[in-house]
Amino acid sequence: MLKPELEKTLPQAVEQVQRLHSVNDVANLLEVPSGQLLHILYKQPLEKHCKTFLIPKKRGGYRTIKAPKGSRKILLEKLKPIFSELYRTKACVHGFVPERSIVTNAKKHKKKRYVLNIDLVDFFPTIHFGRIRGLFMASPFNMGNKAASVMAHICTIEGQLFQGSPVSPVLSNFIAADLDNKLTNLAKRYKVTYTRYADDITFSSSQNNFPRSIATFEGDNPVTNDVTLGNTLIETIESSGFKINYNKVRLQIKSVRQEVTGLTVNEFPNVKRTYIRNIRAMLNAWEKHGLIGAENFLIDKYAKSPPNIDPGDRDGTFFKNVIYGKIAFIKMVRGEKDDIYMKLCLKAASLDPDPPSFIQGIKKMHEKFDVFISHASEDKETAVRPIYNSLKSIGVSAFLDEVDMEWGDSLTEKINNALGQAKFVLAVLSDNSVGKKWPQKEINAALARELSGKQKILPLIVGKPDLSPLSLLEDKIYLEWEENPDEIAKKIKGMLGKIYSS
Repeated sequence: MLKPELEKTLPQAVEQVQRLHSVNDVANLLEVPSGQLLHILYKQPLEKHCKTFLIPKKRGGYRTIKAPKGSRKILLEKLKPIFSELYRTKACVHGFVPERSIVTNAKKHKKKRYVLNIDLVDFFPTIHFGRIRGLFMASPFNMGNKAASVMAHICTIEGQLFQGSPVSPVLSNFIAADLDNKLTNLAKRYKVTYTRYADDITFSSSQNNFPRSIATFEGDNPVTNDVTLGNTLIETIESSGFKINYNKVRLQIKSVRQEVTGLTVNEFPNVKRTYIRNIRAMLNAWEKHGLIGAENFLIDKYAKSPPNIDPGDRDGTFFKNVIYGKIAFIKMVRGEKDDIYMKLCLKAASLDPDPPSFIQGIKKMHEKFDVFISHASEDKETAVRPIYNSLKSIGVSAFLDEVDMEWGDSLTEKINNALGQAKFVLAVLSDNSVGKKWPQKEINAALARELSGKQKILPLIVGKPDLSPLSLLEDKIYLEWEENPDEIAKKIKGMLGKIYSS
């Protein structure tokens, strides 16, 4: 039975892969008997190697995916970290590399006068057995003929690169390295920006005229007329072993919506408004029709490739996977502090009693509190905890850091959110707190909100502190701590009642 992981360390595996000459060398690298390796590659039927399925394309039609399975998948999983370690990421490459994405790719082309999009035809299928074998015989692999042939057989299926393989993304970047070098040099020559995300190629420029050697408009209207690619660009791409999908060539000017890998880039990388409206519509359907009703509606009316789920077995899982995937995409593009992203998360949290952890985090961050207790830690035992417990016992929601914050939470962000949403700020003023940085910052923030009518400060004196550092509180009516938490809690609840009834 194949072991799922290599026993050797990654540095040892990387060193070993660069001196492979025979079938036995490849088998030793993968820690499998050579006879078993040959049986897997040349004796097992095709159905043992991969599963085939269709996924819908963005612009219609379907893409055939052949994902490895069984022993072949285990072998490829073992190779993935080795190949990834050997690949040296180029500045222009944003697909299938760490810390880069469609967002980083789009950012390179924001606020440009011209944006040219080019799509390559059958990107993975054009990377055939011969190209992969040649790759393994060249630097940085430098394998011998037999080893390169066996390794190429592991990484391809029916003579083509697996489209759903763990190693196909990094191998495609290796194969496209020649293309990247040539197009980078072309971009430098004509002073334009070039990036590639898998089979999506983008050039952009803020020059008065886009370089004709790369592309030009036919006619005077760049919105409606066709785009002609320059011979120099066409020859560069084709000489690297790829072909252009001319149906997906677009040269976009600044006055229309410019898109790069599905994101608009006129001002900053962003999703289409229709994408956000679609999420809101799904959430509204969930609220109106319930989870199962919303799922049935989504599948029956809108799913381009309906999942193979019997109507009687639909439990809402498919619907939730779709909507949470869409919300997570908003987070990736717009950031986790984006207002739209947060509102979508809060809406989902109001509908789902057990949402994903990223939704739960946003929900917890935006929990509304009636009272924020500003204090020094030294006063917790004597005054703060008793007041908190009394408030909680009579149904008043109060924020207390040791209760409402968890390991890994952002101290500043969590406190600022709780402080900004509370109706009252109970300022526990003592010798311990008046000279401390955090309590002073909290009180000053509350004072600013009080001036705009959004909040009220309730000063509570513990002991006989020097209040001169807090001169802005001089005209406030104070309560003194007399070990009377129940009485203080009742006063606060009464004040809250007046606010909620008004």
